[in-house]
Amino acid sequence: MTSNDIELFSTTDFNAKDKVVSALVRHRVSYLERWEKISLFRRREYGGAKELCVIYVNANQYKKAKKILDEFNEAYADEKKARRKKRRAEREAEEAAIAAAEAMDVPGYEDDELDSIFDDDEADENIDKI
Repeated sequence: MTSNDIELFSTTDFNAKDKVVSALVRHRVSYLERWEKISLFRRREYGGAKELCVIYVNANQYKKAKKILDEFNEAYADEKKARRKKRRAEREAEEAAIAAAEAMDVPGYEDDELDSIFDDDEADENIDKI
């Protein structure tokens, strides 16, 4: 790392790091990737991660890199929203299916038959006889 390198961003998310690095390479921005160990006492701040990836760029390319990062953040945020929306729709569909299954009666059984099998009065009488 030289004196004209500026920190662009830091993350513990490997997928986000890979995507940002790919975007920087596509736009021919040189970068420096540095991994820092997170102390045991600070891991709670970083969601339990053991390492932090810090990306540095040259000061001459900082504006270009910052623009790329801002575009990435918008796209990544939209992608996360879409995933959340999809998971919510799946969860609601599953809950609706469960509710529909509970609302349906099991065919072939009458309530009277079940009542006669599990008649509380007869069970109480049988227990008293024992």
